[in-house]
Amino acid sequence: MVFKTLCLLVMLGLISPAQSVAAEQSQSWSSLSLQEQQTLQRFHNSWDKIAAKRQIKLRKGAKRWASMHPAQKQRAKAELQRWKETPKDKRIVMRQRFKRFQRLPPEKRREIRSKRKWFKSLPEGERFDLRQRWQQMEPAQRQKLRHSWINNAPQERAKPFTMRQPNQKQ
Repeated sequence: MVFKTLCLLVMLGLISPAQSVAAEQSQSWSSLSLQEQQTLQRFHNSWDKIAAKRQIKLRKGAKRWASMHPAQKQRAKAELQRWKETPKDKRIVMRQRFKRFQRLPPEKRREIRSKRKWFKSLPEGERFDLRQRWQQMEPAQRQKLRHSWINNAPQERAKPFTMRQPNQKQ
């Protein structure tokens, strides 16, 4: 249980956006609060060897973990388990995509989140159909579609990859 919690904290530390570190000095184990020590118990023996930036990330993760409700903790554990079960090559690709996403301008990130929210709001059947159509496309077609989404002005963009209804005779 403690190991899973700590793995989650490590993961949260990797996912959190890089922030400037005010205090570059390592902190001793005894300077941690009791709650932080309990959460970070796995790192007790090696705490002094951990870089200051990493210590700060771990402490932020421990603080975040402590503030979570049980349901949030359960969801985080399930996500961590799913992450562990993901093949290493896919995790590498996911990290690269996440880094690329973080480098995008804020308005572009908002737009991508909006498209994802739109997709998630579709009924499961429509999402399945869209995924299937996407997977059947040739790589060149996919790239062309991505390129048009990226380069078109927001007001000129159509809904992302919408379902087309068959032409109806009137």
